[in-house]
Amino acid sequence: MTETTANEVHDGHGHGEPPSYDDINTPVIVLVGAIAAIVTLITIMFVQGLCYHWQNSYLRKRSAKAENMPAVKEIRKQQEMLVGGEGLTSIDDAMKKVVANYGKSN
Repeated sequence: MTETTANEVHDGHGHGEPPSYDDINTPVIVLVGAIAAIVTLITIMFVQGLCYHWQNSYLRKRSAKAENMPAVKEIRKQQEMLVGGEGLTSIDDAMKKVVANYGKSN
């Protein structure tokens, strides 16, 4: 049997073969980067959709509470008066009667 010495491992110029852990595996790095970018994008979209959902549910709850507020009730009562609700004459009909009665006086 022959024994290999340390000089036989080198290429003759004093340099040995580079270890395999110094090689960069570019396809794996690109694949991991692409997967990380996709996962990040999906996470951002999910969180944004979740925030929009929470915001819409908050607005729905707030608008449901606003319908029973005194100001909203008063506005509805005034709107009914304009269209002639609860035995009242609408503004349009009242204006037509005034014009019919006093428009001929001129």
